[in-house]
Amino acid sequence: MIKILSIFIIPIFFSCSDQVEKVKPDPFQGMTKKERKSVLENALTRASKKEQVQIEGYLKRHQIPAIKTGTGVYYCIYEDGKGNKIEDGQNVVVEYVVTKINGDTLYTTKKKLEEFTVSNSEKESGLHEAIKLLKPGAKAIIVLPAHRAHGISGDMDKIPPLTTVIYNITIKNSF
Repeated sequence: MIKILSIFIIPIFFSCSDQVEKVKPDPFQGMTKKERKSVLENALTRASKKEQVQIEGYLKRHQIPAIKTGTGVYYCIYEDGKGNKIEDGQNVVVEYVVTKINGDTLYTTKKKLEEFTVSNSEKESGLHEAIKLLKPGAKAIIVLPAHRAHGISGDMDKIPPLTTVIYNITIKNSF
């Protein structure tokens, strides 16, 4: 009986021992705070430059004559709206499709329009900035670099960290 049990127990014991998770060493180990900060800043600068090249390539490939704001947001109004430009504190009703730069759809309002207050909601800061360049009824493509979208954390749902997001947006109404 003991021999029969050992035939089953010994292989289970050894197979489980291979499952031990190996801990990766801390890449910042031995660095001062100043050195860590420098390494992280350099990495973000490189990522930002790479993202800039990707955005410019996207706009060129798709022949989008976008204008770049001082903060790095790109916008292209392909249908003018009517009336005055949207201002801080106004409510807007929008329809949009949000994609990654590779074309993968992240969010869409095709089934239900969205309403929010400009400069006073949880929306991306770059989106608020771009909407204030539009009028009711306008249609535009808005390209938000990661630092004006969801940054290094993403949105904890569909948008990964350091992701460029592209809005194809229509301003349905403002009030």
